[in-house]
Amino acid sequence: MPIWGWVCVALTVAAVAFVVYANVVDRKRRARTLEQGDQTHGWLVQANSALFEDGHMDLPALVVISPDPDTNDDEEFMTDLAARIMDLKSETGRVIGRTKAERAVSKLMSDETYIEGRRDRLPDEFTDGREVYLAHIFIYRDHLPLKRLEDRQVLCAVVWDDDAAMICTRPMPRKRRRRDDD
Repeated sequence: MPIWGWVCVALTVAAVAFVVYANVVDRKRRARTLEQGDQTHGWLVQANSALFEDGHMDLPALVVISPDPDTNDDEEFMTDLAARIMDLKSETGRVIGRTKAERAVSKLMSDETYIEGRRDRLPDEFTDGREVYLAHIFIYRDHLPLKRLEDRQVLCAVVWDDDAAMICTRPMPRKRRRRDDD
């Protein structure tokens, strides 16, 4: 076999090894988050449009979450907050907003790079003093009811005391089947 043939074989083996390694690492990070993280929900701010369609790829998104259950469960507040954040996303990627707090949030929205575990506390002026974070989340399709997004709210797991831990979706709780003798 010519040398370029061996090079192709070596590159193919290296690529397969990398994919396997990355998959193992991802599964370990996800398992840790699901085991040690708080089970909560996030309010969708932005997601790849492919997540709303049938498909197989798991993809990142942005959500707002709060460690305060009263804030996180305030549907009207969190839905409005997610919409206000999305309004501060510029088509051209430039920073917009009238106030310093709005410009700070707009700056967060101008960078669409997924960074595992990243969560940025939103300015108190923007959240009426409530502790709320704009968080990068990884959406696993297997955790979604129909393997696609259908709602503005997603179940997620967060390890609050580890800023490097991934934030990810968590599986839907299984409904208990009713038995005849119940």
